Amino acid sequence: MWNFDNFLGKAQLYFSRAASHPHAEDDEVALWILLGFEFLLRAPLARVHPTLLADPTGDSIMHAAGFRAKNPKSIQTSGVISRLTLVIPEFSERESEAKFLIGLRNEELHSSESPLAVDQAQWLPHFIRVADTLCAHLGLKTEDVVGADIVAHGRNLVDVEDKKLTHEVKTRIQAAKQFFSRLRLDEVQARIKAAESSVGRDALVRQYLDSVTPGSGQLAFERVECPACGNRVPLRLESVRTTKEWLEGDEVKSEIVYIARQLLCPICELSLVTTEELRIAGVPQQYVIERSEDLMERYAGDFEDDYGND
Repeated sequence: MWNFDNFLGKAQLYFSRAASHPHAEDDEVALWILLGFEFLLRAPLARVHPTLLADPTGDSIMHAAGFRAKNPKSIQTSGVISRLTLVIPEFSERESEAKFLIGLRNEELHSSESPLAVDQAQWLPHFIRVADTLCAHLGLKTEDVVGADIVAHGRNLVDVEDKKLTHEVKTRIQAAKQFFSRLRLDEVQARIKAAESSVGRDALVRQYLDSVTPGSGQLAFERVECPACGNRVPLRLESVRTTKEWLEGDEVKSEIVYIARQLLCPICELSLVTTEELRIAGVPQQYVIERSEDLMERYAGDFEDDYGND
């Protein structure tokens, strides 16, 4: 009932269900992760001794010690978190985050609200940090337990603000607003026209490509409202994971999760060059783009024209 390997295996099973979901932003993804999180939390205590997970009332402790007992019960998750701070010294720094995640799960399961229908940046980075602490204590790689795609996704989202950087970004936006306010209407129109021309677009793309480091994910662009001048400008995106494919009619579909990386406004000259700067400026971090491929086209080249006619 309180076996370490079984807890770990069950956690991995639930995490794999989240990773294999075809829609990246579906509430079900969050629910599978948070259900798996429960078992990951209990695994370190089970490895020390099953009695750490047994309810102190009744015969549960005797059951954990190897004796037969009727209806053994586990301690509540709040007790698990409290005991983890004693078993894993580093866990004290993650205690509040663990409680936040369990609270989110409880609200989803026990209320009529939908707390998981939120931006994943509000909870996924918290989960990754707690999982990192638990897995490091167990001598395991978080990617091997949770899944490389989900871990990469969580680590690319930003949820903690640097006060110094926040001040810098806000100052930069204000300066860009002032610059834009001094432009004449014909100058604004000329800048917009230049940015929308093929030459302007190519120049902007080259700027983006020059900033890409080797080994980066697939690039894409999304037009968003500039935080300073309000014009629609290209935002550079970088892929962090691709969902499991699904078949819809004659098309094979999947979703690619992109993280915002850089915004260079050619109109007011605002420059935001990291995901954290974009978050501070109020630009959404995450974008999900559906990819579609014709089923016949995918497999058309796999066989010779006379295959099966000999």
